[in-house]
Amino acid sequence: MKTLIVVSHPEFQDSITQAFLKTSQAGLDDVTWHCLDEIYGSDPIDIQAERELLNGADRIIFQFPLYWYSAPASLKIWEDDVLSRAYTYASEEGHLKDKELGIVTSVGYPKSAFAAGASQSFSISQIMIPYEALAKQAGMKFMKPLVIAQFGYSTDEEKSQLLVDYQMYLTAKYPFSFNERETWMIQQLKKLASGNMKNHQQELDLIIQELETGQDDLNDLKEQINLIRNKEED
Repeated sequence: MKTLIVVSHPEFQDSITQAFLKTSQAGLDDVTWHCLDEIYGSDPIDIQAERELLNGADRIIFQFPLYWYSAPASLKIWEDDVLSRAYTYASEEGHLKDKELGIVTSVGYPKSAFAAGASQSFSISQIMIPYEALAKQAGMKFMKPLVIAQFGYSTDEEKSQLLVDYQMYLTAKYPFSFNERETWMIQQLKKLASGNMKNHQQELDLIIQELETGQDDLNDLKEQINLIRNKEED
């Protein structure tokens, strides 16, 4: 599977969040980092080149900080220029049909602020409706957004968890069921085992912890199922 990350950030060079994400995806197989503001700035968008990138991708990620409940201008301009009706709409044999569309967005508020009655009033799902509608019209599979909240306040442990979550979002089979998460993590372990373990010890420890937690959850689930069956037999 090939993943294209379309990054939109007017101050990408000063963004610690984007720097972290760029480092996190470096070295992943078949993942392309594509920062619109870095490539084009104020220059016109090369529509044909952008469409060739989209055509070659299986999973397309829109990655941006949330600006006034939407993406920065560079992504909006890119959408207007590149995603014409004839190119995009599934009903007209659009080129994006059957691809996946994911959203990675960073916010300056806690995740709990995005809910009815909270400070931001609306959920992330509600704010992302335009992108879900785009995916539907294009015949794409819309992935649940990956939300990065207040990255600057994250602990080292939270950053390590984000690294795993981000890499999984880019490369694991969607939807991320327990079995898919376990399969993905085993694959990562094998890759780390074939390289220099010392350079990846923290990442390796986190993946092992995830596997152990998942196994505990599975055992708990089996125990609950057995209890239910026993009650039904009584």
